[in-house]
Amino acid sequence: MDQNAVTFKSMSAKVRRVAHTAVINEDDVSEGTMRMKRNKRDVQFVTEFTVPDLSSVAVSGSKAERYFPKLNVVEEYDLGKIRGIEKYLALGFGASGKELKEDYGIRALGEETVNGDKTLRVELIPKAPQVLQNFPKIELWISEEKGYPLQEKFHQTGGDYQSVTFTDVVINPSLPDSVYKLNPPKGVKRETPQK
Repeated sequence: MDQNAVTFKSMSAKVRRVAHTAVINEDDVSEGTMRMKRNKRDVQFVTEFTVPDLSSVAVSGSKAERYFPKLNVVEEYDLGKIRGIEKYLALGFGASGKELKEDYGIRALGEETVNGDKTLRVELIPKAPQVLQNFPKIELWISEEKGYPLQEKFHQTGGDYQSVTFTDVVINPSLPDSVYKLNPPKGVKRETPQK
């Protein structure tokens, strides 16, 4: 993981996201692709979901956007109040063990296999009170061979969680900067649900 942190600039992958709602024991599953670019002070990423419906999510700096093609709407969100959000969006990609230790209590939970790859399952307990309030525990399944997460699980209060599984991961792909931004068609309607 520390070796990858030195050379990491970007990644692309297929993703499968599961949002679990405990009270009704229901999973909302989405699949698509993700691209991320990271430098010391900023993270940019775009996730384009194709299953069950077309939608895209993009984050750049303190701005997040969600695009719904069927509605021709982009929702804009200000993440400026969430200090250090970039660390959580890029968790495990480009971060060294030292950086993780600054922000989390870390405990190894043993080896597990994810999609045929041997991983080390790691539990992270956030040190920042505002993160701990939203995510009391985060788990990473870090590939022992590749040094980056193949799966992440963000536990929420009440038994809810969000998990993301990464496949076909390419580290530092040769892609233009434009693929790390949302590119909706002209004439899209923009909304700001926070206001």
